Amino acid sequence: MKVAYITSVYPAVSQTFILREVRALRHLGIDIITFSIRRASQQDRLGREAQEEAANTRWLVPTRMTELLSAVLWSVATRPLATAWALLHALGGRGRPITERCKWLAYFGEALLLAHWLSRDRFVHLHCHFGNSGSSTAALAARLARIPFSMTCHGSELREIARHRLSEKLAQAVFVACVSHFGKAQMMLAGAPDQWHKLHVVRCGLDAEFGSEDRMPSEKGQGVFEVLCVARLSAEKGHLVLIDAMAELRARGIEVHCTLVGDGPMRTEIERRIEQCNARKLISLTGALEPARVSEFYRSANVFVLPSFSEGVPVVLMEAMALECPVVATSVGGVPELVIHGETGLLVPPGDSRALANALQRIRQDPGVAAGLAANGRRHVRTEFRLDVSAQRLAALFRNRGRLTVSERDATDLATALCQPRPLNPSSY
Repeated sequence: MKVAYITSVYPAVSQTFILREVRALRHLGIDIITFSIRRASQQDRLGREAQEEAANTRWLVPTRMTELLSAVLWSVATRPLATAWALLHALGGRGRPITERCKWLAYFGEALLLAHWLSRDRFVHLHCHFGNSGSSTAALAARLARIPFSMTCHGSELREIARHRLSEKLAQAVFVACVSHFGKAQMMLAGAPDQWHKLHVVRCGLDAEFGSEDRMPSEKGQGVFEVLCVARLSAEKGHLVLIDAMAELRARGIEVHCTLVGDGPMRTEIERRIEQCNARKLISLTGALEPARVSEFYRSANVFVLPSFSEGVPVVLMEAMALECPVVATSVGGVPELVIHGETGLLVPPGDSRALANALQRIRQDPGVAAGLAANGRRHVRTEFRLDVSAQRLAALFRNRGRLTVSERDATDLATALCQPRPLNPSSY
């Protein structure tokens, strides 16, 4: 079964989980060929596996004009009505802002090129990771290529349901994979009830081997308290709140250091806040790192923190938990399905730097609590967030065009088990 996988930039440092998923699906006999809207830059190709995949990934932008012209002629000559429909759909109805129309015209051009490739090379399915602009190109291309379309929704795209036309994409898709029950509920709000049967919870997961030989020590010394955050430097990740929490811990007399791994559009503002807090020795920025280097930071950290305002189910939290590092995160999106407060980690309200500082201080001052959370977190991830189980479910959805038999659903219940979140009591932090 020949399936095209497309995302905005492939592979990227924030999409290591897609590389893992692709490998798992190939192991199950699904012939996955990867595509990218934009050509991956060198900083997107972090690590040997990412570089190898990038070498075999086709990109749409920058566009080779001769290929685009061939695609336009092919589409107009072989499917004129579908081409006209796709163009009108891209332009949208009355009242659409001119900027949005221009973006969708670009998606239309990209879709013509992608559809030509898909048809020429006899693909039978097109799947897109993330329901954002990449899926706009993918949905149009699938219509033009006359093949089934599906997508995975994570979290960020669900904040702009109307702009990304998610209800229309759900209506077209043969299935939509959601990485959390929270995400599934958001898609249920976006789509008509007669489309809800297409929604499936398919967790991102970790390889069984991840962390199997690399457990964190149960206790660490009482020197500098090392805090780690691995996340794209973007507004929704809440880095500014974390910086304020670090300053609060310093004011309490706690010797602490925080490492921020990642890069992104907020870097300048984050550096400015660090200067304002006189925290240059308190907080270090590494930029984007390849997975092997990130694992080294997991191993040396006393606690992993993710202060996000919005999330799906973050794979970086899974990685930290699998390496037996205690975690502190905000109770947003699908995070409570992974981090059970007081059992597998600590949850705090989003945007509350004092609550975040309190939770980190608790980890610092009570090694027994830290060790218990770390051990439970590792056990939880290794049983409930398994890549092999998630890949089996996704492979079945591809093969059955979005339908699962009762036995297939039963066989993958482990991957979709809902961990009931506990109510938050801010006074407990």
